[in-house]
Amino acid sequence: MHIKENPDFKTVWQLAHDWTGEEADKTDASAISPELRIAIDRLIRAIGGKEISGRWKGYRIFFDESFISFIFDFRHVIRFYRFIMHNNISKDYLDNLYVKRNEVIHWCEKVALLNPPPCWSLNQITDTAQTTDTTAKKDDENQNWYYELTDRRRQITGCLELAKKLWEENPNQTYDEIRSHTVMQQYGNPSVFTPESFRNWAKNIASDQAKKGGRRKKSSG
Repeated sequence: MHIKENPDFKTVWQLAHDWTGEEADKTDASAISPELRIAIDRLIRAIGGKEISGRWKGYRIFFDESFISFIFDFRHVIRFYRFIMHNNISKDYLDNLYVKRNEVIHWCEKVALLNPPPCWSLNQITDTAQTTDTTAKKDDENQNWYYELTDRRRQITGCLELAKKLWEENPNQTYDEIRSHTVMQQYGNPSVFTPESFRNWAKNIASDQAKKGGRRKKSSG
């Protein structure tokens, strides 16, 4: 399977957009948002610092400290330098520079202390809630799976599930209203998210009204 079709790999361009909740195919590389720039910067520095591996069109870069590796990676050294020092962003380059799922998640949790990108964490949690009968049976057999989750993932899961219920009860509530809801404050551990990251993580479960960013409708009567 080519790296482009492998769900365990995403490009820096794709992953940074998922992290910030922006659309990769609509971004002008000459006018990116500050949040997107930070997300790209974090990934580039992590690859350059060998905290996570990078793959250019499937081929590993910066794999050792040898002179031969430096010769082959010289163009990438220049690209990284231009971005870090001069904010020179190339969409074509970043959209061919791949990172690996398990490395990014481990880096987020153990090194950068960040919430993993939603595409590699929220979907996984959602998939668990929508398992097939076969997977459900496996969960019943392994009753310790919940306790194997990190504390952060338990809090994230609980907060999002509660947010989903609150939107079902009142779809007119905004992201901020859900996050500051009395029930959420008491039981949902909303402090696990910043306001911005909550919007990003909850975008797949939010009501249509919340996604539109409209004001809360007044009830009649």
